[in-house]
Amino acid sequence: MVESGRHDGPATHALTFVWNGHNEGEDVCLVGDFTGNWKEPIKATHKGGARYEVEIRLPQGKYYYKYIINGNWRHSTSSPTERDERGNINNVIMIGDTASVRPTIQPQQKDANLIKVIERPLTENERFMLAKAARCIAFSVCPIRLVPK
Repeated sequence: MVESGRHDGPATHALTFVWNGHNEGEDVCLVGDFTGNWKEPIKATHKGGARYEVEIRLPQGKYYYKYIINGNWRHSTSSPTERDERGNINNVIMIGDTASVRPTIQPQQKDANLIKVIERPLTENERFMLAKAARCIAFSVCPIRLVPK
């Protein structure tokens, strides 16, 4: 895991950051410590209505991010947050062997802003081993008996 702020290693985790705004036609960007240290916002793709998405790949680590909506920096109220050393409130995501978002102590109000994490695609060898394991389990639960006619 990355704790020192450095994000080393291959970008193995595909993430989709979603902003559901209040108005269609908003200018939405994603910015964080993974976008050139907050200096290179990524323009979100309009997906219809007030929904905007940014798809990126990141290596394991802890990341801080915000959204820029029509020039105003905002954090999602439905995702975990932390204060940085300057007192700014940022959203935070931890990506380990599986990506996770730490639960907050206070109950969250339902909000349409979310983060969807998709793990990397399996290699052909991993797919083969998974299929083989599934067959072994299936036959141990329901064995096939060959009987002469």
